[in-house]
Amino acid sequence: MIDNFGRVLENVLIKDYTTYKLSGKLSKVVYPKSVIDLQQLLKYLNDANIKYKVIGNGSNLIFVNDYDGVIIKLDELNNLEIHDEYVSVGAGYNLMKLSMKCASLGLSGLEFASGIPGTIGGAIYMNAGAYGSSMDCVVCEVIIIDDNYEVKKIKLDDLHFGYRDSIFKHEDYICIGAVLKLSFADKEKIFNLMNLRKQKRLISQPLEYPSAGSVFRNPEGEFAGALIESLGFKGTKIGDAMVSDKHANFIINVGGASGKEVISLINNIKDEVLEKYNIELLVEQEIIE
Repeated sequence: MIDNFGRVLENVLIKDYTTYKLSGKLSKVVYPKSVIDLQQLLKYLNDANIKYKVIGNGSNLIFVNDYDGVIIKLDELNNLEIHDEYVSVGAGYNLMKLSMKCASLGLSGLEFASGIPGTIGGAIYMNAGAYGSSMDCVVCEVIIIDDNYEVKKIKLDDLHFGYRDSIFKHEDYICIGAVLKLSFADKEKIFNLMNLRKQKRLISQPLEYPSAGSVFRNPEGEFAGALIESLGFKGTKIGDAMVSDKHANFIINVGGASGKEVISLINNIKDEVLEKYNIELLVEQEIIE
């Protein structure tokens, strides 16, 4: 029955669907061919009481164990239309690819996203950002499937964007596309800024290892990485999960790390930061049981 809604893969490796490349398996992965297929798939899964999760590139996910539900990938919802400063784009479109495409057209606003390995849907879900900018700075409206399986448009003010937060973390809505508003700027300046930031990332972040970016949100007035480094956590390992020697707010997979090993390391860091500084670190990554 599930085959009716798109391409289905069974018993695939988690490492092929997340940037952490953690051990474990996903029971089923479905790629809906269209919005109608996605609507019907969601209704089928809910009616049958089958758990599911919609994911993008898995660049912010920690699967704790094997996942016995259905993973939904929106890769085929990847339409792109650009009219002047307005970009209409599907949820499955790669964010870094879009950043480069817009830069090549002299469109500014997505420079911050040139190093974020996610999809449009995933980036909107968590209000992804960097360098003081984020998705809420460029989104005009988002096209969703709501909890009644209806397609609707939500304007910026109703998306409740916050620091790594949006309405999608609190309601059973699924982003299927968005309209972004960018601005024209000098193409050379756009690429120069993107290249400068790329060089900084290469120097300061452990891009040579699998990870999911920053583990913790920065507490107000503090940097999570500095707090973690001050407690001597750099290089600390549990199994093949390790706090990066290059940036203490990155946990990297140096071999065949499991989700449980990453979570154990996260909990150790949280406990020590709380004890030493009375600061409760909030995890930026999403943990999936």
